[in-house]
This record gives sequence, C-alpha cells and structure tokens, in this order.
Amino acid sequence: MSYPLNHDTARGLLPRRDEHRAKWQFGRAMLVCGSAAMSGAALLAGSAALRSGAGLVQLASVSEVIAAARVVLPEALLLPLARQTEAIPGAIHMDEAWIVLTQAEKAQSLLFGPGISITDHGRKLLRWLVQEYKGALVLDADGLNLLSEETALLYKVSGRCVLTPHLGEFCRLSGLTRQQAERDLPGAAEAFAKQYGCVVVLKGASTYVTDGGRTFVLHCPNSGMAKGGSGDVLAGLCAGLCAQRPDRLLENAALAVWLHSRAGQLARDAHGPFAMVPRDVAERLGQAFGELA
Repeated sequence: MSYPLNHDTARGLLPRRDEHRAKWQFGRAMLVCGSAAMSGAALLAGSAALRSGAGLVQLASVSEVIAAARVVLPEALLLPLARQTEAIPGAIHMDEAWIVLTQAEKAQSLLFGPGISITDHGRKLLRWLVQEYKGALVLDADGLNLLSEETALLYKVSGRCVLTPHLGEFCRLSGLTRQQAERDLPGAAEAFAKQYGCVVVLKGASTYVTDGGRTFVLHCPNSGMAKGGSGDVLAGLCAGLCAQRPDRLLENAALAVWLHSRAGQLARDAHGPFAMVPRDVAERLGQAFGELA
C-alpha cells in the first residue's frame, strides 16, 4: 500500500506531546558518529537530533569531535572515546565498544555511521552493536557501507532497524545495479525491507519510506539539498524521533523525511539552492514542526 507523504499525512504522524512529562519520558537518543576527519557529520546529526523533541541526546565520539560539540551542541550529553585507531587516526577504536554499550543501554534509539570511516574497528563495532544493543537502530552513511559487506546482520535486528541509503548505498546493500534498481525504485526498496524486516528510506529527488508492506512517497526535488551533510541531518532527526516512539519506526522515518524536506524548502527560500547548506536545514526544523501544530 502506497501513501503520498504530504503536509496532511505528516501531521497525522506527529507524536502527541504531553505537557506534563519530564525529559526522560521523551526518550534518549545516542549517536555514535564522527571521526577527526569528519567531525561535521556528527555535529549535523546531533543538531537535528536535538531539534527532534527527544528528551536527551548523547553523542559518543573521538576527542576532536567532542571538543567541537562542547561549543556547537551545548545541550547534548557527551561521551568522549579516548582511544583511536592507528590505520586511520581519529577514528573510533573497538576497545571503546564496552563504554558505548554501557551508555547505549539507557537509550531508546541509536544512530551509527555518519563520519565513522571505513575501518576494521568500525566493522567490529557494528557487529557488536547489532548483537548487543536492544533498542531502535538507525544506520546511515559509513554504517550502511560497512553493513553492505555483511547484510545478513540485519536479521539480528529485524523489526527495529531503519536504513537511510541514497541510491548508491542501496545498490551496495541490495546487490542490484543502478540500472536494475531504477527500473522500480519503490519495488526494490519494498522487497529489501520485507526480506530483512527493516524500514528503508531510499533517498533521492523522490524518496520512498517503506517497511515492505506500507510505503510513503515524497516527491519534492530540491537541488540545494544535494550537498554533503544533508543525509546526516535526516539521520539525526530520525534517531531523535525513534527515541520517542521506538515501536513505530515506519511512522518516525516518514515524519523525519517530510520535516527534513520541508526544512530544506525553507532553507532554499532563504538562501537559494546554490548558497544553502545542511546546517540551514537543521536550523529550520523548528519552523517545519510548527507547520504541523
């Protein structure tokens, strides 16, 4: 079953906000993101997660990223991971996994991937999180690239995982060529989601959000969002929404896609498609939420 993802649909997906709840009742999102060479990915994901409505957002990353986050993300909880890999200096070391999991046990959702880098330590950390973490898992960017080497890991997180690939990442995951996937993008996404029991957000000029049974379709091209970092904003927003409703991953992902797109439209209106940057999108998420109130 396919549904258009528009303002009215998104409004129906918006969680109810109880004015009498405390922060811990609005969920906790953990972001395992970033490396010394790609600190921006973690900061963009964190900025979007903080604007998602989640009660607490925690960023786990290497010291260089944490130093920047202390300035850029003052509302976030920070978990410095001191040890780094030798092959790619500034990337998270597997020896820090136990620290990550100790804190992740408190979180209803976990985002893994933006800016992580492709390393053996990243591979081991992904396997470890898939096996040990019990909440909603959102995988993006390098998390998807690492997953594509071992897609069978998805069977271990069936029913509680959201993947946010662009077409290239999706082809690596599915084993399809670009030409094969483009023959029927929603069908390809639906088949993959059904096979592995996950939610797929196949990003592009048209975006398809599916669990293999229901599919939300957003057609709202915006060339201003075709820039590095846009996906990090979406992934952080999705993780923050999943922290609030970890049992409704499809709805959270679809809402994140609409909010991200609408904030992108607002950023384009303000700066134009040439000059807008992903942080402009993150900064307009509040206005996009406001349009659904």
